[in-house]
Amino acid sequence: MPRTPEPPIEASQLHRWQLLKEFNRHLIRAFGSAPLHSSWQDPQRLLAATDYTSLFLLGIFNPIITSMRGLCRASALEKVQREVCRRKVSLGSFSEAQRLLDPELLRHVYEGLSAELARRRRPAASQGALPPMQIVDSTLWHALPRMHWAVWRKQHVTQRALRLHVKFQLADALPAQMSVTPGNVCERKEWEAMAQPGEFHVGDRYYGEDYQALDRLMQRGCSFIVRLRSDARWVVEDELPIDEAARQANVLWQAWVRLGKTGHGTRVRVVRILGQEEQLFLATNLTETEMSAELASHCYRQRWQVELFFRWLKHLMGSRHWMAQSRNGVTVQIYLTMIAAQLLQLFSGERPNKHTLELLQFMSIGWASPEEVVALLKEQANRKSKKQAA
Repeated sequence: MPRTPEPPIEASQLHRWQLLKEFNRHLIRAFGSAPLHSSWQDPQRLLAATDYTSLFLLGIFNPIITSMRGLCRASALEKVQREVCRRKVSLGSFSEAQRLLDPELLRHVYEGLSAELARRRRPAASQGALPPMQIVDSTLWHALPRMHWAVWRKQHVTQRALRLHVKFQLADALPAQMSVTPGNVCERKEWEAMAQPGEFHVGDRYYGEDYQALDRLMQRGCSFIVRLRSDARWVVEDELPIDEAARQANVLWQAWVRLGKTGHGTRVRVVRILGQEEQLFLATNLTETEMSAELASHCYRQRWQVELFFRWLKHLMGSRHWMAQSRNGVTVQIYLTMIAAQLLQLFSGERPNKHTLELLQFMSIGWASPEEVVALLKEQANRKSKKQAA
């Protein structure tokens, strides 16, 4: 049964930074789950946690601000102090705060907003036949030379990068879990660390290279579909028939096998499908009754949704410039970027795209009124509805 449609955004919601007020409401609620560092209670500390995070969010929303120094200079403006933070923030205080703010606190805010979005969202018809699945993957960001913790690889010089690992919830089009590590941390290691019993994961070829890791995940009660290398070896135990529905889904062959050259590895079902350029070998621990070959093929093809998410996160949300340098601070910035996207979706009713962000940024610098932004957002939503109906 479809859920009640989200109410249309009103101009009054955009006045006086209602997005920040909504964020602070969720942040204060999260204090009960993840208490603040004791240093925030020091009477000599003038910068409050809510002011720090609100100022950080301003830097994410506002296209003019491109650095931590610029953000601190903006805190001296009267309107910024009135609507975002209560006083001027020094560069030293803002930089120190990244060490004191626990990302666990923002995780609770993120999960609270995700739950609110899930309550408002109508189920997508195109995903109705898919089981609840999480796509595991990671992406790299180049790090600043001063980020000594973010070692990626050493060639002629040490290259620095940080890696964002996610369990991407396909139904919500949002990560269910995220972690930030140096670029050289193994993706399979983080996959095992984040996996919970009862979850169903989909992973690319790298996740299918460690057969012992697959066995450990099976023992933990996880199910999966991962791609195997084209030169993977196994011993066939039971070849399975292919029905017409599977053939229509480009399934060529399936069988229960033991991975490894000698056949002493993990027992999985291998499904061979025809991709756009080559044949793909998919390994799953689900039986034919639990997941048909054609459904296994369809689930794996959804893996590209996480690549679209990474592209959206990096380019649309402008999170390629770091206003923090520590691992803790980078994690805070990524969480705040995702929270900013959730707040925009709560107010606009749609996942923020480039057009939505441009309108809100024009409003933030005074070139558009809230009434104009709302009118254009409604016009965009109407065009999208007509296009979908056609």
